[in-house]
Amino acid sequence: MLLPGQTNGASVNLACYLPGRCALLPLPTGCERLNNLSAFLVQKSGLGAVVVEGPGLVVFDALYGPGPTIDSPANTNLDLAVPPKEIPALDRVIAELQLKQQNRRQVLRALGGFFADTNKFHYSMWQEFRSLSATNETPLSRFLLRTRSGHCEYFATATVLLLRRLDIPARYAVGYAVHEGSGGKHVVRQRDAHAWCLVWNPTNGTWQDFDTTPASWVKDEASRASPTQFLSDCWSRVLFEFAKLRWGQTHLRQYILWALAPVLAVLLYQIVFRSRRRRQTQGPEPSSAAILWPGLDSEFYQIERKLAERGVRRRPSEPLSPWLRRASTNPALSDMRSRLEELLNLHYRYRFDPQGLNQADRDTLRREANGCLARMA
Repeated sequence: MLLPGQTNGASVNLACYLPGRCALLPLPTGCERLNNLSAFLVQKSGLGAVVVEGPGLVVFDALYGPGPTIDSPANTNLDLAVPPKEIPALDRVIAELQLKQQNRRQVLRALGGFFADTNKFHYSMWQEFRSLSATNETPLSRFLLRTRSGHCEYFATATVLLLRRLDIPARYAVGYAVHEGSGGKHVVRQRDAHAWCLVWNPTNGTWQDFDTTPASWVKDEASRASPTQFLSDCWSRVLFEFAKLRWGQTHLRQYILWALAPVLAVLLYQIVFRSRRRRQTQGPEPSSAAILWPGLDSEFYQIERKLAERGVRRRPSEPLSPWLRRASTNPALSDMRSRLEELLNLHYRYRFDPQGLNQADRDTLRREANGCLARMA
């Protein structure tokens, strides 16, 4: 929220890069609220600037409308300040246009016509190298009094200082001029960067745009476009789409999930259908007795339980061999130690040997185990 209580008349979706993950946001005049902005930190200044820290690319909605802006009200000390070295040239222009005898509205009209006169001023991106005619001449005074040729920064600076010299608060503003359509959207290029003047309106307490740069500047800048611009535009679009994917500003992941949904549904159907058909063709499952592992009916387990009742329990994950050695230290079992070890060997063969036990050995395991159980009882 930038301007609480502001009425929104329009909304625009903006996409811009954040070099170094920190940059100023280009926002429409009267911006009140930012939605869907994936930024880590948002700060605003009294001069209408909003700086954010976030991913390398942000795509968000800016809600804006007429009325107040986030710019602070006019400040006498700042918005009327004029560098002393520029005063002589400013006073000459003011005298030439007889601006001191005019009110605010007349001054704005006179300055607008003054800079718009193509016989006096014209737009140019380049400044020819010329030596200053006097030691007190500045680049701005040369622009106002001699060359009268320059780019938007010259026009904006001259307008701001002329208004301040007439005690009309003014500020120097920078941003972009949006004019190039691309389908249902607009493209803003680096050459669309622009500077203009903001003049204070004491009646409604707002800053108003006052652009005195000749309107031909848009056409002049466009004429500098490269013949192969469409190639660079295509490459820029590729980089832009990649940046959206990289910085999570696209819904591609959602689209992939939705595309995978029917595939997963088919796989689930195949798994359920095939498992059901397999059960029908294979018939009833075998009884639990048929799938028991061999050796689970060994009588040695009865000896283990008997010794556990006498206080010699197997520890968790303790094999039978070390457990039996520990149990045989009991004096009551000293005369049975060798028989228990032979029974353990038969048990291991019965339990784990793929060949198992023959009938004679199986009978021996049963007979000897029962004998040991009887003696322990």
